Amino acid sequence: MSISNVRALLALVFLFVSASFSQTVTGTITGTVVDATGASAPNVSITATQVSTNQSHHTQTTEAGVYTLGFLPVGDYNITAEAAGFKTATLGPFALDVNQTVRQDIRLEVGQISERVEVSATAAILQTENAQTGDVISSRQATEMPLNGRNFVSLTLLVPGSINPQPSNIQTAQRNTTGGRPYVNGNREQSNNFLLDGIDINEPVGDLIGYTPNVDAVEEIQVLTGNANAEFGNGNGAVVNMTTKSGTNQFHGNLFEFLQNDKLNANSFFNNRSGAKKQALRQNIFGGTLGGPIKKDRLFFFMDYQGTRIANNGPSTAAVAPVAMRGGNLSAYAQTIKDPLTGNPFPGNIIPVSRFGPAATALFANQKLYPLPDATGSGPLGAVGNYVGVLASATQNDQADAKIDYRLTDRDSIFGRFTIDRYFSSPAYEPLPITIAQATNAPTTGAVINWTHTLSPTTVNEARIGFTRVKLITQTIDPDGVLGKNGDQLLGIPGSQPIAGASSIVLGGDFTNIGSSASDRKTVDDDYHYSDNFTKLVGRHALKMGFNFLRYEENNYYAGNNGLLGIFTYDGTYTGNGFADFLLDELHIKGRGSLTGLWGQRQWRDGIFFQDDFKVRSNLTLNLGLRWEYTQPLYEVANRQTNLNLQTGQELLAGLNGNSRALYSSYYKQFMPRVGFAWTPSMLNNKFVLRGAYGITSFL
Repeated sequence: MSISNVRALLALVFLFVSASFSQTVTGTITGTVVDATGASAPNVSITATQVSTNQSHHTQTTEAGVYTLGFLPVGDYNITAEAAGFKTATLGPFALDVNQTVRQDIRLEVGQISERVEVSATAAILQTENAQTGDVISSRQATEMPLNGRNFVSLTLLVPGSINPQPSNIQTAQRNTTGGRPYVNGNREQSNNFLLDGIDINEPVGDLIGYTPNVDAVEEIQVLTGNANAEFGNGNGAVVNMTTKSGTNQFHGNLFEFLQNDKLNANSFFNNRSGAKKQALRQNIFGGTLGGPIKKDRLFFFMDYQGTRIANNGPSTAAVAPVAMRGGNLSAYAQTIKDPLTGNPFPGNIIPVSRFGPAATALFANQKLYPLPDATGSGPLGAVGNYVGVLASATQNDQADAKIDYRLTDRDSIFGRFTIDRYFSSPAYEPLPITIAQATNAPTTGAVINWTHTLSPTTVNEARIGFTRVKLITQTIDPDGVLGKNGDQLLGIPGSQPIAGASSIVLGGDFTNIGSSASDRKTVDDDYHYSDNFTKLVGRHALKMGFNFLRYEENNYYAGNNGLLGIFTYDGTYTGNGFADFLLDELHIKGRGSLTGLWGQRQWRDGIFFQDDFKVRSNLTLNLGLRWEYTQPLYEVANRQTNLNLQTGQELLAGLNGNSRALYSSYYKQFMPRVGFAWTPSMLNNKFVLRGAYGITSFL
């Protein structure tokens, strides 16, 4: 049976059986019920009631006295156990986190069912049911910690094993188009998997985060760093599993405004050194949330909005060539500069102006493009910060979420969420007229529908379908407007150019590079997420099985690392000095990308799993799982890709001459076992847990 047929068959199961997704965004309560003699108590009615919504969830113990309530919304719960001939036992309230399994064992006392035994407070809950590592960050932590830019990614660094060598990449409200993710347990930042309400929010072309939710709208952030159950895949680093807030029986909301400006900030070290004033800064992050009941105990709503406005402008420094060097006098360099024509040193390290190349001649002749130093610099040449210009940029972002939770019947719960985010950032001025920059346009739209259906007291399904569209457009612009589409000609570089600006020229030495390669890109990524989980409690076994199908439709254009305007690099290969190479036009590296339309790549990433959480004893649980994943080879919608046979040198064309559309073979052996245990020795009064696990994971 082909992969497509398997996918279709499971899709039918999704339609005709109440389906459910992998990547759990709910929690589980489990435990063992015994009578006064310590014997297992079968057929005991168990009810878990969420405190905030008064919604109840029911099950009963098996013949082994074991109960499990799965797919419970996160929050605080009370547990009630009822059986004929015994007093009603009540425990709680206690907290249930996302993807957490909480164990609450219950001992029944002989008596009338109308009598009650209440335990109003429970001890701190240990992780006694699985070997997963990581941590959960609550909504209170997320909103009360001082987050620069209110970026949730900063919170992932609180988890052991999670670092970022450039924290400034994630401590910002601005969208990061190249990084901005944690490195977990030594893995690359691209190997993480980010989920919101169980739905993929990754931008798969660059492995970026497609949507950064408002931290006031997040209920919990679970960061799984190891030993995840078989239902989790596509992540070698961390699985960052977030859930949005829901409405409750009480109306709750807030308004917020976070302000940063230059009046409260110190000047930078290099500005102080060169005598430049600090930049003007206005950063406003504002918004609010509101949630509550539409119909008490049944229907709830939650919504949020966050706006971001950032304006930077003011002095910024650059390093420009001093007057003497513009005349060829490089005597400030201690190294000997050689004439590439003769191999002999230039006398006094002075290069005749008559030997200058066209780019150096044109650049130094136009002080409107390349002004003279106007400040005292630092460094060996006194060039660092020797020019003070103006840098200005603006960022605007508006994002919102709306969520509905509906308890349709005692057996059915549904929630739906819609997300919209509109981000734009653009430079207004650059320090040097000859330097250019990029504007970023990055809108995101997402939605999810989830359906949880209880088939019997021991059988539950959860269904979820979701969609995420991530756009990322970076476009090189000429903010000062002095270059236009003949910028290269102004620098003596012949030929035409597709956009305004000037090619990137690496001058060497301490000097600020000029121009830009213009590595523009346009990505429109549509992700469709379908999943299904099925849970059945049999004796001491909590069986869970399911699948998740991810459809990636990636429409992408990238100008290449060399960019639309190209690069020219002078690095001292010929004279021993990079700036001398530039003066003589002794070029070491050059390159230029291309301007094309979008190409469309398509792919399915499928996963099927089986998990058995076997309660060997009341204090010992084995986690036994197996996951299989299939990553479909990427193909282009119009077969516009080729490959090369390295043995024959023959060019292989997609979809022709017996070649597949992807031009490489499928791999069907991605089997990933997961084995773990959690043991709570009774001799230590249930205050100590020993856990261990082994697993294989993969990501793409």
